[in-house]
Amino acid sequence: MTSSVDFRATATAFLTKEFELAPRFGPVHGRRHTEYTADWEFDRATATRVFIIHISSAEGDRLEERSATHARWTLKNLRKRRREIFPEGVVTLTTGYIEGWLPDGPISLF
Repeated sequence: MTSSVDFRATATAFLTKEFELAPRFGPVHGRRHTEYTADWEFDRATATRVFIIHISSAEGDRLEERSATHARWTLKNLRKRRREIFPEGVVTLTTGYIEGWLPDGPISLF
């Protein structure tokens, strides 16, 4: 995707097509932008968005069946595995959203 794309619309189209989900977006989302020299992992500037979506238990079951890389974790497990999760800041974003201490809107991920 290019950085000018509508991230939410693209995420919705992907989740609908690949997993037959009808995502309901939470009011908080993560944003991360890197420049060429800002991150050793990329050889180009990047723009990343992390969305929190609400899905039913049945949709969650279907997601896990169709994708071996998706799993449901408790907040305790999420915090314990925080170094395995990319981009950095996703655990804080998710925890803050669930616990209610993040304001609505975009949150920078570093």
